[in-house]
Amino acid sequence: MTRFINQLKEGENKFKKRSKIIKFGLYLSLLIIFGKVFYLQIIDNEKPLKFARQEEKPLNVAGERGEIRDSDGTPLAVSEPVPSIHINPGDVKDKPYYLKKLSKILNMSKKTLSKKLTSRKQFVYIKRHATFEEAEKIKKLNLTLKKLGYTQLGIQIEQKRVYPEGHMAGQVLGHTSKYDLIGLEGIEKKYDRYLKGEEKTIKIYKDGRGKIITKNITESDKAKKGHNITLTIKSNWQMILEDVLAAQVKKANALNGYGVIMNPKTGEIYAMVSYPFFNPNSYSQENHNYKKNLPIWKTFEPGSVMKSVLVASALNARVIEEHSILDCENGERRIGDHTIHDINKRGKSNITEILVYSSNICASKIADKMPNEVYHNYLTSRFGFGKKTKIDVPGEAKGKVLQPEKWGDIERANIAFGQGIAVSSIQLAQAVSIIANGGNFVEPYLVRSIDSSNGKNIWKRKYTRGNRVLRYETSKKMRRMLRTVVERGAKRARIKGVSVSGKTGTAQKVVNGKYSKNNIVSMIGFLPSENPQLVAVITIDEPKGQNAYGGVWAAPVFRDAMEKIWLNEDNAEKLANNDSIPSFIGIGKREAIRIAETKKMKIRIHGNGFVQRQDPIAGEKYELNDEIRLFLEPGI
Repeated sequence: MTRFINQLKEGENKFKKRSKIIKFGLYLSLLIIFGKVFYLQIIDNEKPLKFARQEEKPLNVAGERGEIRDSDGTPLAVSEPVPSIHINPGDVKDKPYYLKKLSKILNMSKKTLSKKLTSRKQFVYIKRHATFEEAEKIKKLNLTLKKLGYTQLGIQIEQKRVYPEGHMAGQVLGHTSKYDLIGLEGIEKKYDRYLKGEEKTIKIYKDGRGKIITKNITESDKAKKGHNITLTIKSNWQMILEDVLAAQVKKANALNGYGVIMNPKTGEIYAMVSYPFFNPNSYSQENHNYKKNLPIWKTFEPGSVMKSVLVASALNARVIEEHSILDCENGERRIGDHTIHDINKRGKSNITEILVYSSNICASKIADKMPNEVYHNYLTSRFGFGKKTKIDVPGEAKGKVLQPEKWGDIERANIAFGQGIAVSSIQLAQAVSIIANGGNFVEPYLVRSIDSSNGKNIWKRKYTRGNRVLRYETSKKMRRMLRTVVERGAKRARIKGVSVSGKTGTAQKVVNGKYSKNNIVSMIGFLPSENPQLVAVITIDEPKGQNAYGGVWAAPVFRDAMEKIWLNEDNAEKLANNDSIPSFIGIGKREAIRIAETKKMKIRIHGNGFVQRQDPIAGEKYELNDEIRLFLEPGI
């Protein structure tokens, strides 16, 4: 019995020892845990977050895209804030409830919503570019979801590209991609690197349960806004030309129409129109062909408007004089196996009459007086045909001028009256500007300046005098002769109260290598004849009817648009200069004095001949009592 009791006591002692060991172990474990908690909470309080959260794919936040403005600062392309609705589909438990509510609020089909809510992605846009009214309804829904313990929807503010004036200058402006706002066409594409805002990366995390933790974007996180671009386009002039051209194209039942209005001295483009119009606000629904900026993209055989370039070249090369007489052979001339015809049959005519009555026969004879290489040089190296003008918008075509060694007698004759050569409207505007401005080369352009979002100027177009293409006397003679063309020939282009110089053209369209029955018609012109301030080129493609001529369809567009601009704008010469110093480049001493007296500006003349350089340059603001220094040299 005693032995049994001793055994029980021995077992009890062992149990007590074991209990003590276990208790010690428990106390030690608790001590370690408390110590660790104390360390994490007080000493290294960031570490639990590092364990709890996991970094996800970062969110790239784009800065607001800069504005595109017209010459007066009116916005033509802007970025506006819009709400986008998003969620983590994995957090959605009661999908039927979400489908019912969201389909009603966002006006979306349950089928579309179901695909989004069953996505395996952790971040899904339910609706991008929603309305603010819809966003407010989502906020109210979120209050209900919170009470139910359901996952709330996120609202993210994004940028949407908006074109306030709709289709106005749509092909010039181009457009961006819908969501990423990357420039895809026009100015938006050409100057994308200036317009786009600076991109900023925001890190996104999810907690230990996989729930997305979005970081609030602070001022320091916000990306910088892009630069603003100011164009040379005058919105009111653009709208005038758009309205007049569209009405005429519809009246003619033509395929399309396009036009350019340009400053012949500086190269500024005041209006650039393509019809049918293109609205960049709805670019995905627009006809793809309507995106094309026709004045720079489309090339065509210009017809008789090229006789202006021919005569200017021949006068400058001194192979003809203004009063030279040529025989137009009563409307028919044989060249090899080909016969050239004139609509207006005439005999002997002077150069002005050849332009007035648009003689193809005498044009071919003028071309015969110049070696092929000489006239080719005038067309390409001097006037710029067959080359891009380098205008600051994408999509420009360079046209085509046959190499001189490939000119036979008939090829030379065709080129003389505007066939067998392909040009664009912007090239014609450049060439006519050279004739009008005194003979200097000029580059057309659309962008005047680039400024940062805080108004600091980044870049500004500076006027530089181009190389001399024609002698000033040649330009002066051409202005006079082309004025007579309008007064006696292209009468539908006349404008009461201002002198107009110009030339119309009609050419058969080439289809599959052969001339078709359809015409493309044009009008080139400038005003006022004595001191040209505006150049315009108008083209209408395939006007229907028997009288499908430039004088019938293109000339009235020139007249109606330029008349409204010139007369209704209280004299465009004043508006164009607007207290700015005019360009005296290329004009003679007497004419410079007359312009200065008219504008009540002080000038100091150095030398004789024609103005080669001026200080200050054209375009700068004229202050009272300023003196403009003009440096003249003999004509060449």
